[in-house]
Parts: sequence; C-alpha cells; structure tokens
Amino acid sequence: MGRRKRRKIRIKTRRVIKPLARYFQCPICSSMTLTIDFDKSDLKDKKVAVIMCGTCGLNCRLETSSLAERIDVYNRITDLAYDGRLEEECIREAIEGRGEYELEGEGMEEYIREEEEE
Repeated sequence: MGRRKRRKIRIKTRRVIKPLARYFQCPICSSMTLTIDFDKSDLKDKKVAVIMCGTCGLNCRLETSSLAERIDVYNRITDLAYDGRLEEECIREAIEGRGEYELEGEGMEEYIREEEEE
C-alpha cells in the first residue's frame, strides 16, 4: 500500500536590501567621517551637494545633476582631490555664487604642504 501524497511547503525568505553608505573615507585625511548631503538648487535639473569631513574640516559645496547619488559625488570629490584640483573647484563654485568655500583645519594644512612639496 502506498501512502498519501503530501503537499510541499515552501519557505519564503525576504531579501534584505542594504542602504547606501552614509559615511565615506575622506581623500584628504583618510578617516571614515566624510558625509555628503544634498540641498535644493534654484535650477530645475541641478542640486547642490554639501561635502563635510568631521576630522579635517573639509567643507565644500558642489553643484551636481538632479540624478546624482552620494557615491557619484564621492567619486567626483576623490578624483578632484587626487588630481589636486579640489581646492580650485570649491573656489570656483564659491566665486560663481553657488556655494561657500571653506577648506580649513589641521588636515588641510598638512594636505596643502604635501602638495607644495611635490
């Protein structure tokens, strides 16, 4: 004699989606305290990225497209920092009236000295 056929029970598991990173590694002082936030801009297709580091005092505002995410702005900041154009870009944005220019702190002084030596 055979036994009765049983129904298979499938266990559903939910896939957890991890949120994007909130803190990034600062290209100047190499600490994980770089935060990127967004402000609204007057222009329709633009928004302003506010970049701040809690350790070295980096504070910069850059205008980006409305589709840009935090990781896109972080990549732009690191590229500018490694090319040595981060300070110029922040100054240019401040002169055009789109943001503030503040590159201050102990970490920035060391970073500028290293750039001058090379």
